[in-house]
Amino acid sequence: MKNKQHKYCLKGVVARITSCFGGTYWRKKKVNYPILIPPLSKPFEEFTPREAEEFFKWYKSRLGTRIEYLRNYSGVDLNYSVDSLIDIWTWFLEIAEIEKTPVIKMKELRRELRGQPKEIAEAVLNEQSRQFSLETEYIIRDIAMYFGEVCVRNNPSISWGYHTDKKMDSFANMPLLVGFEDRDFTPPFKAHFDPSFMIRGMAYALFDGDQKPDDLVELYDKW
Repeated sequence: MKNKQHKYCLKGVVARITSCFGGTYWRKKKVNYPILIPPLSKPFEEFTPREAEEFFKWYKSRLGTRIEYLRNYSGVDLNYSVDSLIDIWTWFLEIAEIEKTPVIKMKELRRELRGQPKEIAEAVLNEQSRQFSLETEYIIRDIAMYFGEVCVRNNPSISWGYHTDKKMDSFANMPLLVGFEDRDFTPPFKAHFDPSFMIRGMAYALFDGDQKPDDLVELYDKW
């Protein structure tokens, strides 16, 4: 169990570090999945409070459209039930495309990892020797939106939100799920998470063959 937890922790670190390496490194290939183009093309940490507010409003306004795209493309009945998370993840695991990472991306990643602990650097480089296709990345983002809506619609205390305090954590200015309560500590404290980060972390299990159809349900139950 300890080794499994350690492996999962490293996957989370990998997902977080590599989330900043955007769409300039994918191989040229026709994308059949409708693209969601953000209104701002700069890192979240560079957002002003006003930009964070505008981005959040834009993100929420696109939830229904993106979920409808995902429903039509996948053929899965996205009825916002917890069980539907198994259906959409089973479909995703069957169609997800993995490709070799371009050399130019690996070179830049090595530069970015200078100063990181050796274990983390090696884990990141190992994971990033392969990557999801651009189309698969788009689908992951939309599944994250759907996962968020399942959480919100089935739990009155959960909602979409954001914060702008860069000292609080690394999720400042991002759309988040808020309203969770962490009872592992006394007293309990309010918690939040970025569904895009979490779903991408779950998807990385495909690289090692550790994926399961009920991964998203387990994530839902955990939170």
